Amino acid sequence: MKTIAFVGSNSSKSINKQLTLSLLKNQEVEFIDIQNWNIPMYSEDAQIKDGFPELINHLANQISTASNLIISVNEHNSDVSAFMKNILDWLSRHTKKIFTDKNVLVLSTSNGQRGGLSANEFTVGFCTRNGAVNVESFTFPSFSQYFDSEKQEISDNDKKTEFETIISNFIKK
Repeated sequence: MKTIAFVGSNSSKSINKQLTLSLLKNQEVEFIDIQNWNIPMYSEDAQIKDGFPELINHLANQISTASNLIISVNEHNSDVSAFMKNILDWLSRHTKKIFTDKNVLVLSTSNGQRGGLSANEFTVGFCTRNGAVNVESFTFPSFSQYFDSEKQEISDNDKKTEFETIISNFIKK
C-alpha cells in the first residue's frame, strides 16, 4: 500500500513540516514537498482559461495512486491557511471526490494549546466530504515546548512514542 504525505504550508520555517518530517523518519512514505509551489488562486475563470496547473495535476495523480494520505495542515487566524485552502480548492475541482477510497490522517501543530485544531477540523471535514473512507486526526499542541528544533525531533518521549505509533499504525492500513 502506497502512502504519500504533504504539508499545507508555504512557510520556509513551517513547524508543521518539521513535525511531519520528524514523524516520517524510518517510514515508507513518499513525501511531496509543495512548500514552494506557486499555484494561482483558484477561480472558475482561471480553470476555464488555463486549465489545471501542472503541479495540481501531479499531486492529483499521486493521490489517485495512493491508499493512504497524510496531510499536515497549518493554521492561520483559527482557520486553514490560504495556501492550503487554495490547494484543496484546486484538488476538489480536479477530481470529484478526490479522496475516494482513501485513508487520510490529518495532523497539525501550533505553539498554542489547541495544536491547530480549527484547521485540523476543517481539513477532516473537507476530506470526509470528498470521499475519504477513513479520516483520522491528531493535533500536537505547544510545538516549541515539546519539539527540539535543533535535533528535529519530539523532545517529550511519551509524546514521541504516542505520535510515532499513530503514524506507524496508520501506514499499516
